[in-house]
Amino acid sequence: MDASVWDKKYSEEEFVYGQEPNVHVRQAAERYLNQVPGGALVVELASGEGRNVAYLAAAGHRVIAVDFSQAGLDKTMALVAGRGGGSATARVTPVLADMTAWAPPGGPGSVDAVVLSFCHMRAADRPRVMAAVVEWLKPGGLLIQEVFHPSQVHKGYRETSGGPHDPTMMVELQELRSQLGDKGGEELEGEELEYVLEEGKLHNGMGAVTRYVWRKDPAQ
Repeated sequence: MDASVWDKKYSEEEFVYGQEPNVHVRQAAERYLNQVPGGALVVELASGEGRNVAYLAAAGHRVIAVDFSQAGLDKTMALVAGRGGGSATARVTPVLADMTAWAPPGGPGSVDAVVLSFCHMRAADRPRVMAAVVEWLKPGGLLIQEVFHPSQVHKGYRETSGGPHDPTMMVELQELRSQLGDKGGEELEGEELEYVLEEGKLHNGMGAVTRYVWRKDPAQ
């Protein structure tokens, strides 16, 4: 999709996906990340308006926020400043880029966690991007993901809680297990579920999602 579409969407004063972090991202951070001494280095791909970025930065983590919408990144930095002040702002690096072609400046093995929160890619791009994410992670690093399940379209939930029109851009749990099963790590959490999303006006209603947390082997 053209970045201008997202620039227009994010140009509203309102945060169209809300200002609070995704529930799954927050819970996974509380379980696995927030105990990291000195904070973790986290990459969020398709970071949008920054609701997860602001939460993570306020919790003491360093965050690279990658999005192809400048309007989204501008709102991200405003939200980070409002939530955590100058110290949080200093921990966030906004990056205007196509997430399918970007790589972290530290290279392979440089990132503690990657967050994919309603980050929807073409089916043809997903295996390559997921393989790259695994390479970026340090030994013991985490992938934290919540994405719409194809049932989001098939059951008509998209009309209230959003997501792409194309169900092939949505992900089943089995796909993640297939992509990551031989990558040298373990699944910590994995489920397909339906719940009521309350994330701004564009994620507001019953939704069908896939949630996943995967950890790279510490010995790698």
